[in-house]
Amino acid sequence: MTDEITLEERLAKELAGRLLGCTDDIAGEDEGDDETLAELEHMRDVADMAYAALSDLALHCHNRREDVAWGIARRAAEDAHALATFVGDWIEDMEDED
Repeated sequence: MTDEITLEERLAKELAGRLLGCTDDIAGEDEGDDETLAELEHMRDVADMAYAALSDLALHCHNRREDVAWGIARRAAEDAHALATFVGDWIEDMEDED
Protein backbone atom coordinates (compact mmCIF):
# COMPACT_ATOMS: atom_id res chain seq x y z
CA MET A 1 0.00 0.00 0.00
CA THR A 2 1.31 3.43 -0.89
CA ASP A 3 1.54 6.38 1.49
CA GLU A 4 -0.03 8.62 -1.14
CA ILE A 5 -3.65 9.53 -0.44
CA THR A 6 -6.28 9.73 -3.15
CA LEU A 7 -7.90 12.97 -4.22
CA GLU A 8 -11.16 11.84 -2.60
CA GLU A 9 -9.40 11.18 0.71
CA ARG A 10 -7.62 14.54 0.58
CA LEU A 11 -10.86 16.38 -0.15
CA ALA A 12 -12.72 14.50 2.59
CA LYS A 13 -10.02 15.40 5.11
CA GLU A 14 -10.12 19.02 4.02
CA LEU A 15 -13.92 19.04 4.32
CA ALA A 16 -13.66 17.46 7.75
CA GLY A 17 -11.32 20.24 8.82
CA ARG A 18 -13.67 22.91 7.54
CA LEU A 19 -16.67 21.32 9.25
CA LEU A 20 -14.76 21.22 12.50
CA GLY A 21 -13.55 24.81 12.14
CA CYS A 22 -9.93 23.69 11.91
CA THR A 23 -7.26 24.84 9.56
CA ASP A 24 -7.61 24.05 5.86
CA ASP A 25 -5.05 21.27 6.16
CA ILE A 26 -6.22 19.17 9.12
CA ALA A 27 -4.46 16.16 7.60
CA GLY A 28 -1.13 17.96 8.05
CA GLU A 29 -1.57 18.30 11.80
CA ASP A 30 0.17 16.06 14.29
CA GLU A 31 -1.95 12.94 13.94
CA GLY A 32 -1.21 11.95 17.54
CA ASP A 33 -2.93 15.07 18.80
CA ASP A 34 -5.67 14.10 21.28
CA GLU A 35 -7.73 17.16 20.36
CA THR A 36 -7.76 16.22 16.68
CA LEU A 37 -8.75 12.65 17.55
CA ALA A 38 -11.60 13.89 19.77
CA GLU A 39 -12.85 16.18 17.00
CA LEU A 40 -12.79 13.32 14.50
CA GLU A 41 -14.67 11.06 16.90
CA HIS A 42 -17.28 13.79 17.31
CA MET A 43 -17.55 14.16 13.55
CA ARG A 44 -18.02 10.40 13.16
CA ASP A 45 -20.77 10.45 15.80
CA VAL A 46 -22.54 13.32 14.01
CA ALA A 47 -22.29 11.50 10.68
CA ASP A 48 -23.71 8.35 12.30
CA MET A 49 -26.65 10.34 13.69
CA ALA A 50 -27.20 11.99 10.30
CA TYR A 51 -27.20 8.56 8.66
CA ALA A 52 -29.85 7.28 11.09
CA ALA A 53 -32.05 10.36 10.65
CA LEU A 54 -31.76 10.38 6.86
CA SER A 55 -32.46 6.65 6.70
CA ASP A 56 -35.65 7.21 8.71
CA LEU A 57 -36.61 10.06 6.39
CA ALA A 58 -35.97 7.90 3.32
CA LEU A 59 -38.16 5.13 4.75
CA HIS A 60 -40.92 7.63 5.50
CA CYS A 61 -40.75 9.01 1.95
CA HIS A 62 -40.75 5.50 0.50
CA ASN A 63 -43.83 4.56 2.54
CA ARG A 64 -45.63 7.67 1.27
CA ARG A 65 -44.57 6.83 -2.31
CA GLU A 66 -42.66 10.10 -2.66
CA ASP A 67 -40.11 8.74 -5.12
CA VAL A 68 -38.11 11.91 -5.71
CA ALA A 69 -37.84 12.74 -2.00
CA TRP A 70 -37.02 9.10 -1.27
CA GLY A 71 -34.17 9.16 -3.79
CA ILE A 72 -32.72 12.36 -2.37
CA ALA A 73 -32.94 11.13 1.23
CA ARG A 74 -31.53 7.71 0.32
CA ARG A 75 -28.52 9.23 -1.45
CA ALA A 76 -27.93 11.65 1.44
CA ALA A 77 -28.05 8.72 3.89
CA GLU A 78 -25.54 6.82 1.76
CA ASP A 79 -23.24 9.86 1.75
CA ALA A 80 -23.52 10.24 5.54
CA HIS A 81 -22.72 6.56 5.99
CA ALA A 82 -19.72 6.83 3.66
CA LEU A 83 -18.44 9.85 5.58
CA ALA A 84 -18.85 8.09 8.94
CA THR A 85 -17.01 5.05 7.58
CA PHE A 86 -14.20 7.16 6.13
CA VAL A 87 -13.73 9.11 9.37
CA GLY A 88 -13.84 5.86 11.36
CA ASP A 89 -11.06 4.45 9.19
CA TRP A 90 -9.10 7.68 9.60
CA ILE A 91 -9.44 7.39 13.39
CA GLU A 92 -8.23 3.78 13.30
CA ASP A 93 -5.21 4.82 11.23
CA MET A 94 -4.36 7.54 13.75
CA GLU A 95 -4.70 5.13 16.68
CA ASP A 96 -2.54 2.53 14.93
CA GLU A 97 0.25 5.08 14.49
CA ASP A 98 0.38 5.76 18.25
